[in-house]
Amino acid sequence: MGNARQERVAEAVRAAVADFLIQNLANATPGFISVSKVKMAPDLKLAYVYFSIYGNQEDVAFSFKTLEKHQGRIRYHVGQEVPLKYVPQLKLFVDDSIEYAAKMNRMMKDI
Repeated sequence: MGNARQERVAEAVRAAVADFLIQNLANATPGFISVSKVKMAPDLKLAYVYFSIYGNQEDVAFSFKTLEKHQGRIRYHVGQEVPLKYVPQLKLFVDDSIEYAAKMNRMMKDI
């Protein structure tokens, strides 16, 4: 039962973070940013937010620093959009799984 609620809240948090990116950070970063997934702690007080950032290394670093700088505003927006007793703390991560999959595909083609 708790797992289904975690997934529903994670999806709502993901949608709220994506909405914030569209409204506020669309033109503020050189890299293209998308929210790839959100995982919630069992008590729903902590959200692990994974971002896919497309661009070169400098663009990725700058975009992630911009996300970290706006972390409080993102959390405030989540609190406004997602009806929870406690607004979850956000832990931000760069999701490099897409880059890793592309690298593996290139390696497989070389064989």
